[in-house]
Amino acid sequence: MHRHRPTSPAAGDAIHPATLWYKTPWGIAGIGLAATGATMGLDRGINHFAQTRLSHGFRNHAALDIADALTDGSLIFAGTTWFQSPWAGPKLAHASSVALTAGAITTLETFGLKYAFGRERPAGPDSSPFRFHPFSSRFSVISGGNVVPLGRGNTASLPSGHTAVAFAIITPYAQIYHQPWLYAIPITIGLARIAAVDGHWASDVVAGGFLGWLTADLTLRYFPDSDFGVMLFGDGVGVYKRF
Repeated sequence: MHRHRPTSPAAGDAIHPATLWYKTPWGIAGIGLAATGATMGLDRGINHFAQTRLSHGFRNHAALDIADALTDGSLIFAGTTWFQSPWAGPKLAHASSVALTAGAITTLETFGLKYAFGRERPAGPDSSPFRFHPFSSRFSVISGGNVVPLGRGNTASLPSGHTAVAFAIITPYAQIYHQPWLYAIPITIGLARIAAVDGHWASDVVAGGFLGWLTADLTLRYFPDSDFGVMLFGDGVGVYKRF
């Protein structure tokens, strides 16, 4: 009597488990929104601590310098390694290409969200974190002091641009090279922005972190082979593009 023997499914018929919800773009965005909302309940206390317990000298100089130096340093590194060259092979050029692309997209997203929310920055230890002026012209478009006078005073507060761009720049390197410790750089930038004079609410930093990370993650997913820029490699000098 012939007995049916079960066969293993072919490779093409294998059943792949569904991606866990918290690893999907929508799941991560939802977590980011929930974390931002939860942090808003802590904003007043964190701001009061920063403005009353930290020295004005640290807040006015060191905190600002730390955030600017780490953000600018990350951008400079990405900018000098985004093309294949004797000092940046294909893997590093790819990581830097994704980093700069994600950084540019995040910058535009940040401008749009700041304008849409119009949140006031903390102005004192007892400031309210719930003052919003959506789509208002009272804020600058770009923070540039006397160099780029495109508005009145500071940019809006939500989200933190420094933190968002820093996460967008660092995430491709952390993921491609499997070095999660690199996230210490944007986290430090975020903490410095909370401590700094004319800085941010803690929820601004949380929102900026999720925005930058998610943008970089999606850029890496949709452009897994992207390398572009000037090629100083191989037989000569030229333009190299791959998407």
